[in-house]
Amino acid sequence: MEAVVRGRRVQPLAEILAEEFRDRAYKAELATLVGARSYEEIAHWVEELTLAHVGARCNGGLFAAKSVGAVFGIVLENGEPAVLKLFNQTYKQSELAAMHRCMASATAQGYPVPRLRSELFEASPGIWGTFYAYLDGDQRDAHTPVVRRELARSLAELSAALASLDASELPATPTRLESLWPPPQRLLDRVELENADTRFIDEHAAAAQRTIKKSKLPRVAVHLDWGVKNVRFRDDTICAVYDWDSLHAASEAECAGRAAAQFTAQWDMPALLTPTPDEAQAFFDEYQAARGKRFSRAERTVAAASARYVVAHVARQELAAGIPEGDNFRGLLRGYDAAPLL
Repeated sequence: MEAVVRGRRVQPLAEILAEEFRDRAYKAELATLVGARSYEEIAHWVEELTLAHVGARCNGGLFAAKSVGAVFGIVLENGEPAVLKLFNQTYKQSELAAMHRCMASATAQGYPVPRLRSELFEASPGIWGTFYAYLDGDQRDAHTPVVRRELARSLAELSAALASLDASELPATPTRLESLWPPPQRLLDRVELENADTRFIDEHAAAAQRTIKKSKLPRVAVHLDWGVKNVRFRDDTICAVYDWDSLHAASEAECAGRAAAQFTAQWDMPALLTPTPDEAQAFFDEYQAARGKRFSRAERTVAAASARYVVAHVARQELAAGIPEGDNFRGLLRGYDAAPLL
């Protein structure tokens, strides 16, 4: 009988890699973090890292995926699942250490954070990694009102939990950079385009960035990629929150506005990627209710600009990937002046 851990079949990690990264472009993305290693060499490397930094042998794999960073779900020799995350090389060690301090604080306050299983370590030159405990749960559709409300409530809880922490060593939000767009973290982001579509997108982003840069709101530690794709549910309650390398230094208003624009985005189930203006406003109102205080006029202006910026950013990524304009962020941005999210 095949071994199953947390509902996933245990397989040789090399087989999981070969299945997950069949697409040549996706495999090239993985290579930006693991180099030219074969799937068997990657599996052996992960086994060595597990023994060195967790002190246990790796007895198989559960999953593997690459987005900005790469994650490998593994099973330890005692049958316990764990996760290895390799971070994108655009992050400094000091930034990652600051993120982990925030995670430790949130964990201490009972927030559903994957527990650290190792210290931060350099897996290969310029590539940092960490092992985490495995947290899982169910995926949900954020267009469902109860799911939307829980996403808003949980983000407000996290913002409160991190509010008193020093955010000075966290990365700056993209809207605070000198450039319009952040440094490319994926091969897709390195595509150079210059046409009427990119100019249209850039104009929206630049206007939003100017508004946020004028703001004097205090910057705190916030989760800048908040949405249903990065959480898991048990019944109607969030039980796991992922993607902690998305912690940045930004105002709470920028965080809430950005989340209102992207909380519905996920690519694993058939549901509209983008929220409607009514849904975005409902999320924003529910966030304010959960924090127990309404945002000021200045904060609402920043939140609206933040929503516009992230819609433009994802629209530009869709354009670079050759995704046609439709029921996505490109389509949302096309009519944004007439129907903004916030």
